[in-house]
Amino acid sequence: MRMKNIIVLSAFVCLCTSVFAQTKGYEKSVEINGEVGLDNINYTFGVSMINGYRFNNYFFIGGGVGYEYLDGLYLSSYEHRSILLGSIHDDDYDIRNLVQVFARTKANFTNTRISPFASFDIGTTIGLSSNDIKMANGLFFEPAIGCDFNINNNQTFYIMVGYNGQHYEYDYFNLTLGNSSEEMIKETAGKLCLHLGLKF
Repeated sequence: MRMKNIIVLSAFVCLCTSVFAQTKGYEKSVEINGEVGLDNINYTFGVSMINGYRFNNYFFIGGGVGYEYLDGLYLSSYEHRSILLGSIHDDDYDIRNLVQVFARTKANFTNTRISPFASFDIGTTIGLSSNDIKMANGLFFEPAIGCDFNINNNQTFYIMVGYNGQHYEYDYFNLTLGNSSEEMIKETAGKLCLHLGLKF
């Protein structure tokens, strides 16, 4: 039994460390993503197409376009009535349909069938809604780490996790003892991201 375990382990190590030919040239992939918000965003999910050029076994640069469905904060209100009556704070959430355009750099650490990598996306998100409050509209960036699982010379499945920082806007309404104010809050909203993709 012990000998069998050694043989199986050795075969697995050989498979993982065997050299895999990542061809130089044009590359394309399609991926789906899901994201959980850390503050003003509840969740998002979407799909993207990435096209680019692989310079060697370790470095890729390209661009992508995608669609994203977002559920997030669009209105926050605060009302302080009195010391006796207290205050009321209310957050309202809404749905947005978004288009993302971005650039991606990717660096593989090994040239093996199972190859870990680091990547970085930067781009802009464009809201498709005619609503004055655009929410997630503007610059975003996403550093990530992941792993390629090479199926053959033409296909690679990959998984990556990262942090997404998105320019974000929402309306803040404050009513305190009869005096009201309203302003558009602009900040960076954070999300934890999971991507599943297929390079072909």
